[in-house]
Amino acid sequence: MRVLYPVAFCMIFVGINVKLTQPAETTSAKVIYGLFQSYDSHDNGMIAFVLMGFLVLTTSLGVFCYKKRFYKAIKLYIISNSIALLLIYAFFHFHNVAQSQSLPISLPTAAFLTLNFGCLGVISLHWKSSRRVHQFYLIMLAALTALFLINNLPDWTVWIAILLISVWDIIAVLTPCGPLKLLVETANRRGDDHFPAILYNSSSYPGTPETTRSNSTQLTQFPSSATETTPTPQTDTLSATSLVNHRFQEVRVVEGTIRLGMGDFVFYSLMLGNVVQTSSVLTAIACLVSNLVGLTITLPIVTLSQSALPALPFPLMIAAIFYFSSHVALTPFINECTTRLVLF
Repeated sequence: MRVLYPVAFCMIFVGINVKLTQPAETTSAKVIYGLFQSYDSHDNGMIAFVLMGFLVLTTSLGVFCYKKRFYKAIKLYIISNSIALLLIYAFFHFHNVAQSQSLPISLPTAAFLTLNFGCLGVISLHWKSSRRVHQFYLIMLAALTALFLINNLPDWTVWIAILLISVWDIIAVLTPCGPLKLLVETANRRGDDHFPAILYNSSSYPGTPETTRSNSTQLTQFPSSATETTPTPQTDTLSATSLVNHRFQEVRVVEGTIRLGMGDFVFYSLMLGNVVQTSSVLTAIACLVSNLVGLTITLPIVTLSQSALPALPFPLMIAAIFYFSSHVALTPFINECTTRLVLF
């Protein structure tokens, strides 16, 4: 449950912000600006493939730098992305929200608030902070990334990108030469944790063993001393109590040490934000619940298998099924019943 709450919060936050900045009427699909300014709405597939190529390239370069122990280069890249999102993009986004809602906030005030918000986030992510603050800014980092993609990608590009990235997640995690599989194996072999800014740790128990997951979920082998007890001659009552405490300790360790890659937060929220932008509230709620159901099914499988599994394909597949079924069948049916004043 400690993973479901932050995922749900991130998706709801993105959905609310998309709704707040959405214009009253949209007559045409969005066209991305900047790098893809020459593309029109019929080039959605090309934009998705370029985005996919960029993701594959950055992931491969990150794994290469990690294997070669170029930690400073990776940290510089992560810190620069955090500054760009938490300071620069957050300022423009929240300023757009204030303008859309006609909130009387001046530019100096917005700059001051965003500077405090972003500086605290960068410090908490890359230096020292309490666990709650660190987790909060991890969610904000993923939410702002999803909002940036939603605001700059055409609608159908999001669906094509989600399909391609789900396939890439399977290849990167399950294939023997997959970069994320190599990254997890290298991190487990070295036993280090240099980049907490790209992993959401659900643990609230500082002394428990932790798992390693980068864009997928993995449970490592726990030391026998953490989950085993030495039998001693006791009465039946004391033995039963010891067994219950031992089981509770195991559950607490397994439940409190799952890590989820921030890419999973981004693409769950990306799907929900696109659904909020293009469909009704009922369809958005169906996609939100189906994403959480898919993640709920995925995590126990990871716990039982104790191996790395992709966390994107199954939840996104269930959410896509719910989206198209609700958008094509359920929403028109409810609208027709509403117009005819039919109660059900």
